[in-house]
Amino acid sequence: MKIVYRITEEDYAAAYKLFMANEMPLSRRASRMLLPWFGGIMLLLQVAYLIVVPNPNPLVWGLGSLVGFYFVYCRFALRSYFVRSFRNDRRFLHDFTSDISDEGIHTETFSADSHTKWSAFVRFLESDKIFMLFHSEWIFIIIPKSAFEPTDVEQFRELALRNVPSSSQ
Repeated sequence: MKIVYRITEEDYAAAYKLFMANEMPLSRRASRMLLPWFGGIMLLLQVAYLIVVPNPNPLVWGLGSLVGFYFVYCRFALRSYFVRSFRNDRRFLHDFTSDISDEGIHTETFSADSHTKWSAFVRFLESDKIFMLFHSEWIFIIIPKSAFEPTDVEQFRELALRNVPSSSQ
């Protein structure tokens, strides 16, 4: 099947959400959820330190505050990375043309022409809006479901499930 599509910021945002929901290993996902809470508690403790201690040590207060702000920032760092990545990647200004077959995916863009065998993908994820095929933990391609004819979505899903390890449905 042959598809032509453009990846939008909405598609990339869907990829971010799907990535976060299925991040490996589980401990990393848990730390991304817990660190902001620890940061908030650390910042509250720093405020209490300023109120309770008559002559607070600026070094203790400053380091505690920096750690608290950093932990809170960790909540937004990955999203910021995804947004920056999308906005700085000139490929997303142009159409992608992909020919999908049992052998793999042949993709042409304004600057590249590549053929990727199914065996090169290590992971497959799907949401209601996109498919994600991973070459490695952080390197992936996004294929919007809107690029497919309604009957081809199921055909692509079956092809991907048959050829790539899947992490969720």
